[in-house]
Amino acid sequence: MNKFNVALIGRPNVGKSTLFNRLIGKKKAIVSTIPGTTRDRIKGEIDHNDQIINITDVGGFTDDQIDQFSDEIKEQINYSLNNCDLIIMITDGNEGITSTDKNVAQIIRNTNKKSILVVNKIDNNEKQYNINDFFELGFENILGISAYHNLKIDLLVDEIIDNIPKITNDVSSNYKNEIKLSIVGRPNTGKSTLFNTLYGSKRSITSDIPGTTRDSIDYDITISNQLYNIVDTPGIRRRGKIDNFIEQVSVSKAIDYISESDVSILLIDITEPATNQDSQIIKTILNSTDGIIIAINKSDLIKEKSLIQNEIENRIRDEFKFLKFAPIITISGLNGSNIKKLLSLTNTIHARSKVIHDSDKLNNFIMSKIAQNLPKNKPNQTLHIYGIMQNNNYPNVFEITVNNPKFVHFSYKRYLENVIRENFDYEGVIIKMFFKSRRKK
Repeated sequence: MNKFNVALIGRPNVGKSTLFNRLIGKKKAIVSTIPGTTRDRIKGEIDHNDQIINITDVGGFTDDQIDQFSDEIKEQINYSLNNCDLIIMITDGNEGITSTDKNVAQIIRNTNKKSILVVNKIDNNEKQYNINDFFELGFENILGISAYHNLKIDLLVDEIIDNIPKITNDVSSNYKNEIKLSIVGRPNTGKSTLFNTLYGSKRSITSDIPGTTRDSIDYDITISNQLYNIVDTPGIRRRGKIDNFIEQVSVSKAIDYISESDVSILLIDITEPATNQDSQIIKTILNSTDGIIIAINKSDLIKEKSLIQNEIENRIRDEFKFLKFAPIITISGLNGSNIKKLLSLTNTIHARSKVIHDSDKLNNFIMSKIAQNLPKNKPNQTLHIYGIMQNNNYPNVFEITVNNPKFVHFSYKRYLENVIRENFDYEGVIIKMFFKSRRKK
């Protein structure tokens, strides 16, 4: 499946993120009236006739913004310009042309790449006349739209498609073998540094200021012939510590990404392991994804801080007893220590989560274990278990047929999970069990 790369470029607060969300058909980028909300490159896709169109939303381009991240945002923008096939410049139809718009237009012209100028916030007929002013910027293709009101977005998509070169060769797709991997943890545990090490370049903006990453950013990376979609999520803090709207939305989107991933890497700071917030994040992962790895990051600080690795691992095991099935690995996102082992572990867990057992053998085995340890019943709440089966689409999900799901005690559910784990290879795999009533004939 071929890919065509489109970059959305413009100064802050012209509606890039709103347009990005419209194009990909979901609210992936954070939308806010606060200039500079988008700091990292955010990627989404449009699938058109077996042609993948990558849409990249980058930080707002400014030449006078006083912001400690502005230089790094410009670096992200320059990368997007150098690695795209089509540039869409977004301007504000209400505000008219600014000096920054002129600078951005000149930068785009210097790339000699195909480009479209979008005049946003054109939401009525009177504002159509505002579009004429923007011919001054020197673009051949100019289109007035309203991303917020979803006006003429279809025409913009048609323009994008018209710029895609015709495909004459058949390119096979590797998407079926893709592993969706999310990097999750508290703020400042080194998620973006690990992401950049995996990607091989400075893709996420990193700093020692908690909350630097606001958007969940993802990218397709092929390592040793394995395709990964790796997501760097914002640091998740306790609800009581989330003090602004942008952070609330970014955390919500981080949870959405975890739900879409096959395996989540829980990144723990080696200097501050096993916190209450880690426990809350683990609960989110267990409810959302299929596999989990505990990665203790910043092993490069062991000597400097006089840390004892075994003690840290034992502390994590003691604090998170409910996560004893998850493998622990100590890494350094900064110097790349144990990164290959981390990816190998990811591949193994992903493969384990997709194994489908022979249904008869599985059912007979589990029912024999149930017969050896029958559930303890309360008066008038006798639990009868009739059978177990795997979900064909989600093999780590086990569906158990009973007379009444309300009669299942959590301790017996835990017993059944332990039986499955002790007899099948499910290290790192999150097992989910659903109890359903048998249909009456």
